[in-house]
Amino acid sequence: MKEAVNSIWVKNKRLWVILSIYLMLCGALAIFLRNPPDAVIDYLIQSTVSWNQNRKFFEEDGLYVITTGTGAPMPDKNRAGSQTVVVAGEQVLVFDAGPGSTLKLELSPVDVGNLDALFITHFHSDHIGGMGELMLKRWANGSPQQPLAIYGPPGVEEILQGFETAYQMDKMHRIDHHGEEVMPSTGFGGAAHPFDLGKDLMSSKVVYRKGDVEVIAFNVDHSPVFPAVGYRVQYKNRSVVITGDTKYKESLIAHSKNADVLLSEALNKKFSTMLANAGQNTATNITAIATDIQDYHISPKEAADVAREAGVQQLVLTHILPPVPHELLVRPFLKEARQAFEGNIYMANDGTMIFLPLGSKKVNITELLK
Repeated sequence: MKEAVNSIWVKNKRLWVILSIYLMLCGALAIFLRNPPDAVIDYLIQSTVSWNQNRKFFEEDGLYVITTGTGAPMPDKNRAGSQTVVVAGEQVLVFDAGPGSTLKLELSPVDVGNLDALFITHFHSDHIGGMGELMLKRWANGSPQQPLAIYGPPGVEEILQGFETAYQMDKMHRIDHHGEEVMPSTGFGGAAHPFDLGKDLMSSKVVYRKGDVEVIAFNVDHSPVFPAVGYRVQYKNRSVVITGDTKYKESLIAHSKNADVLLSEALNKKFSTMLANAGQNTATNITAIATDIQDYHISPKEAADVAREAGVQQLVLTHILPPVPHELLVRPFLKEARQAFEGNIYMANDGTMIFLPLGSKKVNITELLK
């Protein structure tokens, strides 16, 4: 009996010792978290500055495409306004600057202070609303001596002037505070490079060429919005087509021929009709808007048709309309597109990176922000 009691005491004593050590560790951790040492604070703060630079995403030569804004005008907590970033060699090209996209760009591995050019597809607010913020962040982070080169159809000069006017007081305050060395006045804002493709939907031209990088602009049909363009970016032996907002037209097929990736907007008309019906009893314009937008956007199925007819390997959908509130809806959103196209289809997220290595037909897709 005595031996049994001693055995129980020994076992309980061990439990008490383990419990005591556990409680001491928890207490020490609580004290540490409440008042961490300066060395830990310093490390964590430094990591917020250097994490992008330490992630060597672009060491292998190729064409990198990052969707830093995959949403549309309708509110979507997971998607910023339209923006796509293309990294080709040493060049960083940005396509559109929708509201909220600059933040997603800064969260990506791309250095916002190292942008070479911005290309605008058209002048809807969900494609230009973040221009001022983008130009300001480039200026503040990179201390450039020259303004950001901004390419777009006629009207881009007026848009740029408006943003520069809105940011004039901000510009003066920052120069007064930080000085010309940090915020050189010559590097503020943008420099417009307008191009005119006329009204022929089949019209296109090279609007940017530097080293091995070539950007071709082509007309799209987003009527009544005019002008509106898409872009084809070619780097060595790889290429990506960015449609902008458009209807299904032959010009899309012609300018997407044999591209590695077609990055297309997508409006699911069935979903949009459901949204219009759901809004009938609300005191908003959602029913009218969800109905009207169906006549000047391309559907996932039509985008798949373009990819198939153009011989494109990979279709990536962006500018998602209407918002897809749950992963369960991705498959039905893409259902008709998958029936029309035997190639690969992917619904982009904010932070989706598509890598096209040189000398192959590989298309590698990863998520950077999920």
